[in-house]
Amino acid sequence: MVILWKKLFRDLKENKMAYIACLIVISIGLMSYTAMSIAMDNLNRAKNEFYEEKHFAEGFAKIRSMPLSKVQTLSRIEGIKKIEGRLVKDIRVLLPKGKEDNVYLRLVAIDPADPSHLNGVQKIQGRELEADKANIWIGPKFFEVHGLEMEEEISVVINGVKRKLVIAGTAQSPEFVYPMQNEQSMMPTPETFDIAYIPYEAMDSLFGAGGTVNDIIFTLEEGYSFQDVEDELKAKLKKYGFEVAFERKDQLSHAMLQQELDGVASMAKSVPFLFIGISAIILYIMLKRLVEQQRGLIGTLKAFGYTEKEILFHYLSYSWIIGLGGGIIGGLLGTALSGGMTEVYKEFFQLPNLKNQFSWEYFIMGIVLSVLGCLFAGFQGVKGVLKLHPAEGMRPEAPPIGKKILIESIKLLWSNLTVQGRMAMRNIFRSKGRSFFTLIGVIFTFAMMATMISFNDMLDMMIFDQFNKVQTYNVKVSFESPLYVKDVLRELKNKKGIIEMETMLEVPATFKNMYHEKNLVILGLHKESNLYNILDSSGNKVKVPTEGILLSDSIAKSLHVEVGDKVQFESPWAKEDPIYVYVTGIIPQYLGGNAYMEEESLGRLLGQGKIATSAILNIHPKDIASLKNEYKTSKVIQSIEESSTTLNKYKEMLGSYGYMIWVMVLIAVVTGFAIVYNSSIISLAERKRELASLRVLGMTYREVLEIISFEQWMLGGVGMLLGIPMTFVFKQSMAESMSSDIMTMPTYTSPSSFVIALMGTALAIILAQLNIARNIKKLDLVEVLKERE
Repeated sequence: MVILWKKLFRDLKENKMAYIACLIVISIGLMSYTAMSIAMDNLNRAKNEFYEEKHFAEGFAKIRSMPLSKVQTLSRIEGIKKIEGRLVKDIRVLLPKGKEDNVYLRLVAIDPADPSHLNGVQKIQGRELEADKANIWIGPKFFEVHGLEMEEEISVVINGVKRKLVIAGTAQSPEFVYPMQNEQSMMPTPETFDIAYIPYEAMDSLFGAGGTVNDIIFTLEEGYSFQDVEDELKAKLKKYGFEVAFERKDQLSHAMLQQELDGVASMAKSVPFLFIGISAIILYIMLKRLVEQQRGLIGTLKAFGYTEKEILFHYLSYSWIIGLGGGIIGGLLGTALSGGMTEVYKEFFQLPNLKNQFSWEYFIMGIVLSVLGCLFAGFQGVKGVLKLHPAEGMRPEAPPIGKKILIESIKLLWSNLTVQGRMAMRNIFRSKGRSFFTLIGVIFTFAMMATMISFNDMLDMMIFDQFNKVQTYNVKVSFESPLYVKDVLRELKNKKGIIEMETMLEVPATFKNMYHEKNLVILGLHKESNLYNILDSSGNKVKVPTEGILLSDSIAKSLHVEVGDKVQFESPWAKEDPIYVYVTGIIPQYLGGNAYMEEESLGRLLGQGKIATSAILNIHPKDIASLKNEYKTSKVIQSIEESSTTLNKYKEMLGSYGYMIWVMVLIAVVTGFAIVYNSSIISLAERKRELASLRVLGMTYREVLEIISFEQWMLGGVGMLLGIPMTFVFKQSMAESMSSDIMTMPTYTSPSSFVIALMGTALAIILAQLNIARNIKKLDLVEVLKERE
């Protein structure tokens, strides 16, 4: 057996580059598996601990106003275990001059003396809150980004009055681990929005709420679901101005966190198998070739008395050594990478117990997967050893029978090929296994590169198209409560710098279709809207229907409705419920999910007349500051948002995404090169004797190289063409796994992605050919030709 081990390491050394390339592919796959699995576990563990420790609610409801003393009467609803009421309101922050001016805090009333409350708050630093004072705990990211200090006073606008709030500390709550202002925000922006926690007594006094609440949270008895209590809860809250009720899975922060966990889990299950599958194919081809090359040696070993099991174990050793090596390297790299991924998650998710922990489970599981995958591929490649008799093995294998290939019958094409081209074409069709392997490698390389590169296109389409093509206004003025359209127009029409102005009606509603139900916002737009454009999948403008409703495709899928169906909706703003309306169109929407109606038509259906909740403006940039300053402390205006500021924030945040995407592209290039390089190494090893014979017959080094080059470029060209539909398959698969009710990933791939992928794949082929050229030059013709003797 010692002799076989020596032979094993000698063979590995002789073809080290091919085995190293295979090792790289396995390592990348296992690195992805280990890193994503550990990071997912870290995130899941921190989430579960935080949710349980701080009693995260299972149900939420929003109302206009309800006496705090009445909230406990709702606990009589069968199925509700614990219920609480609180005040939650957004306020504008007035930072010192020169700093960001579109800054908002969501004030959440808490009882700092009772840690058993639902959605408890964990203090990170600072002192305890004093119940009767306007002191707050603030989100740690907001505190850090704005360079605030403990006991510093910040100015805010409450009910149109400038107030001071004292920062007593920083804190986090399970309700806002991903603090987004609304569904359109996409990601946290601590520069402009975060959460602040304040004693209920202090908030009640600041807002003059008179002992009322506007937000209800509750947990459920074991065995009860949200749907069991929903109807009775809504009925009891109706007289208090019920707006919307939803369960934990639809709570924005939780939904975003869960979506990330689901996405990582899905990737961790699919990515490593993809890489192990590719490396298994490489190993299968390599070992099959090795066994065929060493058939005489195998016959000799059998003649000397080595058993079939010993020889089989010897050849399988190539597989498990590569599998074990790839598993260990991938596990170590993945463990190291998991620390980086966890740090990235800390930037987005505010979970106090989020930390990286080494996992033996994933490390060992990765090695087992790798070894088993490689052993399976290896066995398929070497099982022919068992059938070989010693005398048969020591005879050279009979050459395959040559026959006319299909392409030879195409006279016009065949007659225009050079001698080298004809030899290459015959090789392609007669060595189907080798050609198929090379083709698969090129398809995978091209599709992987194009998919990774096109991520930038997807982000551009999701975000920048929203601001450049859909929301073409540059300022949005939101009101505290609905106003009559004529009053809004009269107020704003003479303001300096306004070029164009429209009103908008945003109405919360619950849509129902059979047992499908969805909470969303109906956008009521002007019938000739020019500042908010609805676009179809081809980018053409869709007119807002005067009758009926348009639904985003994600909402239509959730409700299982199609064009022409009648849907029911209820709204706290409607004078009579329910309202029925026909779906007149379904349109794509990448951020959030909305319904669209004509503004007047929507107001009429609600029985409210011509009302608006916001105004969208096209205003000269130089006049925006004066408009903001004029309404700085207005009681009527809730916020004045500038589109360019929001867009710049997105650009800044997506900069970090850009680096991650290019790292993934780099991994794709390395993997692609390893695949193509390996196929070329196998091809060269299989054809050494053939190429040496051609050299002896008089072909120059360049003419011999031309045969290999022609063959690889033919397969490369077909592979790149087939890689285009494969890219769409990859994109569709990723879009389906990453899309949710909150966002829909577009599947668009720009031509530039394909061009870059083509260049990257071509580079991998060229580099592989350079290696072949070097090896052809080094061929010892005499040694190669006498190998079988």
